[in-house]
Amino acid sequence: MYRKETTKHHEREIARKERAKKAKEQSKLRKERKKSGKPAGIPQTLETLRTPDETILPKDDVDVVKEEEKDEFTRIYSNEVEPKLLLTHSDRVSPRTIGFCKELARVIPNMTVAARWHAPLKKLIPKAIEHGYTAVLVVNEDMKKINTLVISHLPHGPTATFRLSNVTPRRKIRGLKHKGIEPGVVPHLILNRFMTRLGRRVERILGALFPAASRGPPQPHCRTVVFHNQRDFIFFRHYRYQHKRDRFGQEEETDTTGTSVTGLNDRVVTNEVGPRFTLKLRSIQVGTFDSQFGDYEWVRKTAVSGKSRRTFVL
Repeated sequence: MYRKETTKHHEREIARKERAKKAKEQSKLRKERKKSGKPAGIPQTLETLRTPDETILPKDDVDVVKEEEKDEFTRIYSNEVEPKLLLTHSDRVSPRTIGFCKELARVIPNMTVAARWHAPLKKLIPKAIEHGYTAVLVVNEDMKKINTLVISHLPHGPTATFRLSNVTPRRKIRGLKHKGIEPGVVPHLILNRFMTRLGRRVERILGALFPAASRGPPQPHCRTVVFHNQRDFIFFRHYRYQHKRDRFGQEEETDTTGTSVTGLNDRVVTNEVGPRFTLKLRSIQVGTFDSQFGDYEWVRKTAVSGKSRRTFVL
């Protein structure tokens, strides 16, 4: 027993010395690089090592822009139609799911929460079209855990299904300072890092849930909704921001060019107000929701997407 403990201690001591030697060498290399004036190295992450994909497109790609001008969301993005959303959930859900739906309805404008009362989603969609809704959102849970979000745009689709995870309600956001959300304030929408053709499609699906004012320039004392794509996980965050006041409680003063002249008020204070959650795309279906006879634009195949950690689809 004594020999085994001695051997383990000896091995740990050798590993500690090797780590210290490696850290000393790296510190020496950093000092030499700084003296020589060479730029610092870029940290290697899965994003920087991403496998090149022919579907990665620039934002101003001519062909994609022309296609988007004729897709199902043209009337919403051209501000001809105001988004009107219906949010529902599966039957007999837990209070946590009901609370999440209520919080989401406070974040996204023009959203109504209603129970389905055992009505199949396929029969609910025609009724929603008759009442002028532009999209139906369904939150599903399994074993009292929220796990799925379905977005079906009306009247011509498409229907996107996401895995919904890491749901954090507002009351569990650390450092929450603002208890309420101002009614009628349209949030500023940010859709970040959707780089491929499929990513642009998902960006349009999510962006069509918000009115045209959300895609315009941000306004003072406004809210910001962020969909940030990272490694095919879409992180949702909701912030409230306002211009910082000076020591006398006055708003920032600007000159004729819009430049701050107070000197004390050139920053914006942001606070996360929640909720927060994570989405991962499962499928995109052509048209409205039809689980039996619907055609699919794209379906996630684990066997293909799981070959390399550096391969992403969005």
